[in-house]
Amino acid sequence: MSNNIFSSFTQFCKNQVRVISELCTKRANSVLLQKLEEKSKPKINKSNVSVNSTGSIRQMPEDPIVSIWSTIRFLIASRWGARLHEYVDQRHKKLGPIYRSNAGSTSTVFINSSEEYRKIFLELEGPTPKHFLPEAWILYNEEFKKQRGLFFMDGEEWLHFRKILNKLLLKTNSTDYMIHPCDVVAKDLVDTLNPYAKNGLVVPNLKLEIYNFSIQAILATLMGSKWCQCKEEILKETDQLPVILHKIFQCSSRLNVISATNAKKRNSLWWRQFVNSVDDALAAVKHVVHLLINLNGDGLLYLMMNAGIKSEDLVRIVADLIIAAGDTSTSTMQWALYLLSTNIETQEKLHDRLRGKEGKEIISDIFLKGVIKETLRLYPTAPFLTRYISKDAVIGGYTVNKKELLLMSLYSSGRSSENFVEPDKFLPERWIRLEKRGYYGVHKPGATIPFAIGVRSCIGKKLAEIKISLALAQILRNFNIECTNKRPVKMVLQLIAETSKPLQLKLTPR
Repeated sequence: MSNNIFSSFTQFCKNQVRVISELCTKRANSVLLQKLEEKSKPKINKSNVSVNSTGSIRQMPEDPIVSIWSTIRFLIASRWGARLHEYVDQRHKKLGPIYRSNAGSTSTVFINSSEEYRKIFLELEGPTPKHFLPEAWILYNEEFKKQRGLFFMDGEEWLHFRKILNKLLLKTNSTDYMIHPCDVVAKDLVDTLNPYAKNGLVVPNLKLEIYNFSIQAILATLMGSKWCQCKEEILKETDQLPVILHKIFQCSSRLNVISATNAKKRNSLWWRQFVNSVDDALAAVKHVVHLLINLNGDGLLYLMMNAGIKSEDLVRIVADLIIAAGDTSTSTMQWALYLLSTNIETQEKLHDRLRGKEGKEIISDIFLKGVIKETLRLYPTAPFLTRYISKDAVIGGYTVNKKELLLMSLYSSGRSSENFVEPDKFLPERWIRLEKRGYYGVHKPGATIPFAIGVRSCIGKKLAEIKISLALAQILRNFNIECTNKRPVKMVLQLIAETSKPLQLKLTPR
């Protein structure tokens, strides 16, 4: 449930395509000649330089994408944005831990340094941090005058509600009301998977089953102890909710490589499908929230009302929490199961450690925490975290303008040998603390921060970790997991980190 559930790479990719259109409709040779002449002039761009201790100018490395051919090369290398994380990782290896890329009028600074992550989040983002918002969603909210939840809020409004939700979702005792409902739903997931295991079948639509679990887990947490009593009534009203919510991400991803503004102006098919998907999702989720309110539970929803959040604000905040819970947790669960199914020794070790444990013992298990950390290090749900800093600043020794978009490259820093021993290997034991200090196999733990840090870190971090932990524990307690995909599964970006092909997992009863 990362703050970057709508991945920040979308705007960057759209800008690249826009450059092609602009250059093709103009006289390309004249444009390129003009740019070459401008580069030959002794002009210094102040936002692109920094002065070192000797008084000389340092210029930030650049990955300019200004011509038709450079843009085409970028799109091919990044597979039209689906492999942008790999492309950016290669750029970092060539250009260093910080570089700038311009696409049209947009300037983006890519960073993969753990030290600079910390500086941005703890010193430069300000008391009410701003992050990237997808163009399509901004246009939708403006067009239909929609007030949305925490992800879309800014300034004092965001700060007010964030302070309330911090107490409910991030405090130590907040786990007390999350564990039981999430565990109940995790056991229901096992019941759903049992028939496939008993008949020796590959789970036919694993993603949908995990998606159902993820949505039900947050609904149960919102409802509280009355979940089991009211479950049938709630599920009857929400049986299509996972499909409706997932459609938002599918329709949003189509607008990755075109201008949402232009799509809206033309009222194109993709724009209409996006609008319809959001309309359907918001209507369905709001109906569910009103249903939960009327059922008078004692879970998170009751706590939010008791904390003074009024009805109209409650609906929009909870609606976005439910939307955020779906794809993001589903992505992490799939990658964790994939890694465990392809690392049998680790799977058995985790099974043995969790045997006989319940509730808080499960979620506090060091090795299980390591499994989730390793999963998110190798396959971060949001491979790029975004921020706009509150004022011009020096980052990595270079001057950065407050108007520039900062993209923190978690995929790149998470797989760097400077930060981790054998970075491409799945080694949950690397996160076991040493007696003196630090971890085995980890040079810089701050190089992987999938939930971000600072005042705008992911509000759903604890809930996500708890429901994933309990689901993995229940699955491993009941099944051996085998991956039957014939080829390795790769990571692709479709707003968030997705599997390149459906996972084919075969479960065997233990």
